[in-house]
Amino acid sequence: MRILAVVLLAALATRAEAHTATGYRGGQKLKVQIVEVGGAEVEVRTAKAFKLMASAARKAGVELAVRSGFRSHAKQAKLYRRYRRGTGNLAARPGYSQHESGRALDLVVTREQTYQWLVAHANAFGFHRTVRGEPWHWEYVGDAGKTSVELGLAAAPGAVAAHDDYGEYPCTHDLRFVRRVTPTAADAQAPSVEDGEAPAPGEDEPPPGA
Repeated sequence: MRILAVVLLAALATRAEAHTATGYRGGQKLKVQIVEVGGAEVEVRTAKAFKLMASAARKAGVELAVRSGFRSHAKQAKLYRRYRRGTGNLAARPGYSQHESGRALDLVVTREQTYQWLVAHANAFGFHRTVRGEPWHWEYVGDAGKTSVELGLAAAPGAVAAHDDYGEYPCTHDLRFVRRVTPTAADAQAPSVEDGEAPAPGEDEPPPGA
């Protein structure tokens, strides 16, 4: 009975703290209820699911924190312009980033243990990998099955022990997240990407959700 009361009080507190923001999903404008989680703005249902997941992770000795959550349309447009100029990180077109729905979270993943815990348990809390090359990007999609990104990772050959070198994200043993030691001519012309990999040659746009 006491546990139920605590859950209800937490839900009421979260609802009281929420504010309405203008978000986007698939290019369509929508109203989003946003709350703050550890200094980052997150959509309400996503925030509740993340708190449950973070609590479970903590019991396993893993600390989860949100680096980036909800983005306004203006902020996404700014990031996209930088990306297109080749001076910024991977960013989807304004209106097509899941960060604009508040359901995409860039988590602080600085330890292999953190990434491995997420791979093993995040799906149970409704969070899924949706952007190839971004092991820190997890989206709340509820009870949906594994995404194409996750299925691709599962089908890949055995991972090779190596770390990526994306600034604060040395978090995985998958070589697809590792920069090549000797850059190719195509690499030299590609945008500088800290929060993910550059698009493959011939791709004009990054994947939606970034």
